[in-house]
Amino acid sequence: MSAAFKLIDTLLANPNDLSLIALNNVLKVGIPFNAPHGFKIKKITSHQVVVALPNRKLNHNHLGGVHACAMATVGEFCAGIALISSFGISKYRLIMSEMNCTYTWQGRTDLEASCERTGIDLEKIQAGLDKDHVYLQPLETVIVEKESRKEVARIRTTWQLKNWEKVKTK
Repeated sequence: MSAAFKLIDTLLANPNDLSLIALNNVLKVGIPFNAPHGFKIKKITSHQVVVALPNRKLNHNHLGGVHACAMATVGEFCAGIALISSFGISKYRLIMSEMNCTYTWQGRTDLEASCERTGIDLEKIQAGLDKDHVYLQPLETVIVEKESRKEVARIRTTWQLKNWEKVKTK
């Protein structure tokens, strides 16, 4: 697959401070829609991915809080990173097929999104891909205010995974 995908896989293979800086910069170019929001991957562990969503004017709604769409987008992004950090992006294409957002509080400070990787069963995914050539993986991202840890939203996404060799574009 592409050199950019191989670079992303390499950076995800060893998520230290330096590789996260490089990964954040690569993804600003690779996913230009997300760049203005200022998302930053803060942590990738075997259990969790954490992404920061800054409280800044560009991300505000008409009431001066963090816009619901900014929260939905960081929820999608965080879950996507959880998936590709589990198996890489150079072998499998992933597309979000469903999203459900529940907003519980108006975020007015810097926010953090976290997605647990423990629900990603690589053996189950591989078995599904071997059998049906496609697999649907649901994930949930919880968004909290950075300082108070008060929950502001839950973003549930479902992802379609498919081997790049099975993807038909025409």
